[in-house]
Amino acid sequence: MYSIKAASQATGLTVETLRAWERRYRAVVPVRDDMGRRVYRAEDVLRLRRLREATDRGHPIGRLVHLDERALADLLDAPDTRPPSAASTTFVERALDAAQRYSAADCEQALTLAIALMPPARLIDEVLGPLLREVGERWHRGELSIAQERLVSSAVRRHLGLIVDTFDRAARRPSSIVLATLPGERHELGLLMCAVVCASRGFQVHYLGPELPPAEIARYVNETGAAVVALSVLLDDALPQVVAQLRELRAALEPDVAVWLGGRGVQRLEKDALPPRAIVLTGTPDLQQRLDALAF
Repeated sequence: MYSIKAASQATGLTVETLRAWERRYRAVVPVRDDMGRRVYRAEDVLRLRRLREATDRGHPIGRLVHLDERALADLLDAPDTRPPSAASTTFVERALDAAQRYSAADCEQALTLAIALMPPARLIDEVLGPLLREVGERWHRGELSIAQERLVSSAVRRHLGLIVDTFDRAARRPSSIVLATLPGERHELGLLMCAVVCASRGFQVHYLGPELPPAEIARYVNETGAAVVALSVLLDDALPQVVAQLRELRAALEPDVAVWLGGRGVQRLEKDALPPRAIVLTGTPDLQQRLDALAF
């Protein structure tokens, strides 16, 4: 359950807007705790976030509140053709400046604002992805120290985990998705961003994290009945063994389980060498389209 303050932070809506939407439109109907205070369920927070995303695209709240969850999700699934906003660039610059000054608090504030104000896919494509790439490039050039890089990546990892948890508690899709990386692949932030996109579209995600043996991933998938395994491949050093690991994973999975591969490393894999039902994703829009197909 969320207090009205926590719901405000999770949705990007002010407390005043929350109360107005409840009073005028009955956008959600919060319950009361033992002290008589408003509390919101996870599904209330998810609906409010979607309503805010739709109003950000120019749809009037008076019309949106009459949509059920499926219709609202379909509306948001339509392509958003708006160009990157100046606010996106500002969030990235603020976080980079905070890292330069070793200010974890300012970095947290920039990320919190971006998460509150932007829908998940746009947040990842315009803020978190560019931010992490720039941090990595500055570290390689010697312009950021290891500690400064960790300041940003740790904050991003923490916020991504919180977003996944918020959406996952309201997951309603019958299919679930397991996310992991194979042995030798230590980087997980791209995988976490994929988890956010999946969870935000109503799928239950099982986030296992980095460097799991193929047999362990397969055992988990088979036990939970997941429909998809999503893997992230980034490091060049890990590429020589990836195809063999994928074949081992494929042999241990049920035949109808799909394997989705993302990350810059997969573009360098020989596609003909991949096992059956291993699909290389080209980016967030491709991921979203495959999630749409999985929903039916």
